[in-house]
Amino acid sequence: MKTRFIVNPESANGSTGRRWPHIELLLKRTYRFNYEVAFTEKPWHASQLAREAIEGGCDRIISVGGDGTLNEVVNGFLENDNLINPDAALGVLEIGTGADFSKSFNFPKTVEEMILRLNRAKPKMIDVGKAEYRSLKDLEITRYFVNILDFGMGGAVVERVNRTTKLFGGKISFLIGILTTLFKYENKTIHYRLDGGEWETGVFNNFITANGRYFGGGLFPAPSAELDDGWFDVVFFGDVGRLEAILNLSKLRKGTHFENPKVTLRRAKEIEAVSKEQVFIDMDGEFVGKLPLKVLIFPKKLPILV
Repeated sequence: MKTRFIVNPESANGSTGRRWPHIELLLKRTYRFNYEVAFTEKPWHASQLAREAIEGGCDRIISVGGDGTLNEVVNGFLENDNLINPDAALGVLEIGTGADFSKSFNFPKTVEEMILRLNRAKPKMIDVGKAEYRSLKDLEITRYFVNILDFGMGGAVVERVNRTTKLFGGKISFLIGILTTLFKYENKTIHYRLDGGEWETGVFNNFITANGRYFGGGLFPAPSAELDDGWFDVVFFGDVGRLEAILNLSKLRKGTHFENPKVTLRRAKEIEAVSKEQVFIDMDGEFVGKLPLKVLIFPKKLPILV
């Protein structure tokens, strides 16, 4: 087998790059397969590097960074909704700001344990989401994701976190972003429909389309989501006020937020949403654009090493 490690040295506020010499020593000592290393140099470079590796015959593509790096690597696996090479598998060394995707798999927390697990890992097919939306310049964008897409306050929080410091790590950086955003954020009126049904309208603080279970540096919005069941868990945070949101933040971290009647759960394979207001979108921990949005799921589409 041949592996390419795709390393984003800027992830986790640059700590991935600073830690890489130590990580590579661990690889040389414990990783069993032949490998090469490629470093990202610009946005979307991880996707390009993944595609080049797959086309060059690599069996394993390992994302080294955070959820945003992983999202780019995932997009390098797919073209026109199909895998470029069905025999190439995705691996994860998540050490970024949020590193939320790996929590759904209960991955180890130390890099050495992650490498040891990669040695014995086998491919497991997971679902992939596809999103069509608009950039801030109103360009039509299509992008794939594996963890969580949300819009509303979550998109505004990620936009703030990504343009400010991540110096304090995932949990604290996102907490600061949430609290800072809350003071100014106004809930949005969203028109939406699930699985081609009737259009519905509501006022929402946040609207979550969950393939995985965690986002925002350890928040737990979708406790029942499964990465391989062919469904999104759609979590609606209704017209929640600022103080109410702050007081219930600990419940969101524990996954007990459904005790609040303004928080509801539905399941769907396709979601459409529009708004007359500007509503930001967060995808796998990255600010990507705004509504209108269409999301659909591809069941058991991508092989991941677990």
